Amino acid sequence: MSDELPKAKDTAKSLDERFANRPHTYHRLQQIADQMDEAIANGATADQAEAMAIEQIQKLGGEMLADWAEAKHQQALKQTQARHPESIKHIKKK
Repeated sequence: MSDELPKAKDTAKSLDERFANRPHTYHRLQQIADQMDEAIANGATADQAEAMAIEQIQKLGGEMLADWAEAKHQQALKQTQARHPESIKHIKKK
């Protein structure tokens, strides 16, 4: 197993382009970067900064997974409604 990062393609998109369709994720990444900058400015140790970054990235992963699940649900709902337009819409009440 290689620990090297994959080589960037000449046609690779910038992070701004990649997250244009995911504004929530982009905003959270900006928040995490801001928190890291603030921690460094306040004299946090490397261990403290690492722990904070890991915690925030894990939270972000959970948020991204929830966003993915919601998108998949909406996609499945649209496909089902397209195949069975006579079906009744049953959704969980909030």
